[in-house]
Amino acid sequence: MSRGYIRERKLSIFTYFFILSCVILSTVFVFKELGLTESLEEILYQKDISGDIELENKYYIKKIKDDYGINVTYGRNSENFVSAVDANVQYDEIIINNNLKTMYEALKKYPSDVFTMFKEEKHNLYVMLVSNFNDNNIALASKNTLNQYRMYLSNSEDFERSLHHEFFHVLEYYMEEKVKYLYHSWNSYNPYGYEYQPDVSKLTDEYVYSKYNTEAENSNTYFVTKYSKVSEKEDRAEIFAEIMTLNKREGYLKNGTNIKSKITYLLNEIYENISISDFYFTTFVN
Repeated sequence: MSRGYIRERKLSIFTYFFILSCVILSTVFVFKELGLTESLEEILYQKDISGDIELENKYYIKKIKDDYGINVTYGRNSENFVSAVDANVQYDEIIINNNLKTMYEALKKYPSDVFTMFKEEKHNLYVMLVSNFNDNNIALASKNTLNQYRMYLSNSEDFERSLHHEFFHVLEYYMEEKVKYLYHSWNSYNPYGYEYQPDVSKLTDEYVYSKYNTEAENSNTYFVTKYSKVSEKEDRAEIFAEIMTLNKREGYLKNGTNIKSKITYLLNEIYENISISDFYFTTFVN
């Protein structure tokens, strides 16, 4: 093989890479002009990590932090926190992958300004993905004296609903810092003389909405689930989780129903203290 042929072959390789580089740059430029640069980067990145669940999980954790200011942890990084709430650590990367994808999509249901408090680091939210609790809990939310919020979410069929339920607790913690007597009239929306029942084993279906009830029966309903009857805070969190996971307009959303009155009261406080922008449930509730 002559030296002249070798030089010619090298030149063709350089030419190939030059053309390829031009094509990539042109593609990026076009996507940028169309406002799709980020989508292209995500597609390319996800292609690189396809098949590597652990790396993909790190990607979603970073996206949730970048987009929403929320810190997510699991596995060995969560061991000290999880043991404090009598739960078991989640190490399964495949389960975590499903949880992270569900969480990322669920958070899109909130207006972006809801997350301002976390992005500005005035309040920090840490979400621990756990395997399960050693009692009957599915999820928990807490707040410490440093204005740090924590959510513990176990893997369950109702993972998204649990997320919205606990996230409302976080929103309520935040609102209580601004409003001393938040929801002070809440009990007036319950049956006269009603008292919440903290013992879950004693809860009944009385006053609980059911799509199988007749309209007359549902005219005397005040709660969206039995668990709503545990306490005021759980009542509100259950309502919020319910409307954040709607896929159609339920009967309790008719004007004049007891539950719709509760929803209106709940949302007025949210719009006044959190965000005036539309949430996912807007099209169903209004």
